[in-house]
Amino acid sequence: MSGSRELPTFLWDAETNQAIHDALPNFFVEFLALFTRMGDGATVVTLAIIFYWFGAWRDWRKRGMLMAIAVTTLAMSAGLKGVFDVARPVYVADLAFAPAEYPGLSTPSAHAMGSAAIYGGLAVVMETGKKWQRYLVAGVIISLVALSRVVIGVHFLGDVVLGVALGLFIVWFAIWLANRNPRSILLLFVFAFVFAVIAILLGSSEFVTMSTGTALGGIVTWTLIKNRQPKPIGGAIVLFGILLVPALLGFRILDALIVFDITIIVAGLDIPIMAWFRTAGYAAIFGLALAVPLLAERFNDHQHALYLQRVLPFTGRTIDPERVDERIEQLSDRAD
Repeated sequence: MSGSRELPTFLWDAETNQAIHDALPNFFVEFLALFTRMGDGATVVTLAIIFYWFGAWRDWRKRGMLMAIAVTTLAMSAGLKGVFDVARPVYVADLAFAPAEYPGLSTPSAHAMGSAAIYGGLAVVMETGKKWQRYLVAGVIISLVALSRVVIGVHFLGDVVLGVALGLFIVWFAIWLANRNPRSILLLFVFAFVFAVIAILLGSSEFVTMSTGTALGGIVTWTLIKNRQPKPIGGAIVLFGILLVPALLGFRILDALIVFDITIIVAGLDIPIMAWFRTAGYAAIFGLALAVPLLAERFNDHQHALYLQRVLPFTGRTIDPERVDERIEQLSDRAD
């Protein structure tokens, strides 16, 4: 993938970026440059995991659906980037406000697509506030993230329009499927895996091990836990989540250190060993993240889990706003 393709329309014209950037006041541009972090992959994935682990829905399948939406979004955004093979504006035009370099391909915008899928999905499945309030907040966040990508010069306008449309479509598709098939979450993981494989066959090399690995991890793990109804306490989830962090960091460090590949030939086919290792690693890490509520339940009576349950503002598995207020008051009294 070299970013060699151009899409001849004003939606993929760097002059459109320039015009939008120049039309906005400087303070708003600076704000958008910071706000774009709300669409970072780490941000939206963390939000999805937090909701999956600590969400208030009694039927945890609704929380699992958000995780499936996240994996589907990853597979589609990464796959389509590789298939479209469009270079970012920073490489095709002289935009003074854009960074000199920015990794990856342009179409569609993963930030816009991930924001639309995760914030849109949260607005649909959460119980907090009224529905119109959740939709309004999600709409504002999605719009600002999408606009920020154009204003800082790392995506064309068409990238973010397509990204938002696809992200919202994934949410709609997930809800539509959930209303018609009890195995909708598993089917979403399967869809993500199939899409990732098709993208690879079409020549995509964008995050292929991550997208196929997480989809595989979702398929295997959800098949094993889909009929369970785990009831872990919040302290146990925090404890097990803490234990999961070293495994994730260790794999990421090892992945970064491996700069070579080993290929073996089996029945005339080239088998890239390191690619399979990375895929298996992502499958294991994501599978563990999905299994945390089930595994954490076994730690409900552990002394460290009970200690965390006491000191953190949990009632059962969820954060208790009244206990949060109590802790704030206690900290204020100590400060006085």
